Amino acid sequence: MAIISPDPSMQDLKITFQESTLVFPSQQTPTQSLFLSNIDQFLNFSIQTAHFFKASPHFPPEIAAKRLKMALEKVLVPYDFMAGRLNWNPHSCRLEIDCNAAGAGFVVASSEFSPDELGDLFRPNVRFRQLAVEKLRNLDDDKQPLCIFQVTAFKCGGFAIGVSLNHMLFDGLAAIMFQQNLASQAFDDVDNKPLALIPCHDRRQIAAARHVPAPRISEARPPPVPQPSSCERRLRRTIGLQTPQIELKRTQLSENQGKRSSGGRW
Repeated sequence: MAIISPDPSMQDLKITFQESTLVFPSQQTPTQSLFLSNIDQFLNFSIQTAHFFKASPHFPPEIAAKRLKMALEKVLVPYDFMAGRLNWNPHSCRLEIDCNAAGAGFVVASSEFSPDELGDLFRPNVRFRQLAVEKLRNLDDDKQPLCIFQVTAFKCGGFAIGVSLNHMLFDGLAAIMFQQNLASQAFDDVDNKPLALIPCHDRRQIAAARHVPAPRISEARPPPVPQPSSCERRLRRTIGLQTPQIELKRTQLSENQGKRSSGGRW
């Protein structure tokens, strides 16, 4: 995989586009809005990546494009927001994703080059931008999909899968999870195969801004004054002694009891 540089100057890869269409979820999905966090509000731009595959007689580019399209139709059911469109909510004054099943982009193309002629495939290369288009030519700007997948066949029989994703859809970890789930659905001999990883799309619980907690602190008070025992209260009323005097009498009484037990006189 190579992350594509945003530098617009590039050498022509002689790309010929054969198909440019929209892919829709294979099942009906609920119409709803996906909350976007405060961080997501500033991530309205596309990230493009290219994934290269060597030539294989058992897996030609035509089969790869067919399976990728089929897998997209399946995975867009649990990932329904990927087939949605950005929408401005005038009540909350925030961007959100309208999960309206408008479709994800799908492009099939070919190149007159081979991967060996492209140089180091693991380093960013401005030419790779042609392997992952950001917009579909037959759609207006307000109807552009949030993600586009492109299969480009090379003359050697190898191919590249280019992906253009709006950063609002995923962060890096979620994008990796999506790729694993997409690959798990690229098999036409298994129906209703479960996803490799269970995704969590509820960003309101994970990344929504929260009110600053305001803990309630009770008023500091001095510790309570210890109360005299009932015996001390009766003694004070009887002989009118104060607490220090009572303690002194107790000490003297203890000393006299000690002398008596040892045979002394007092």
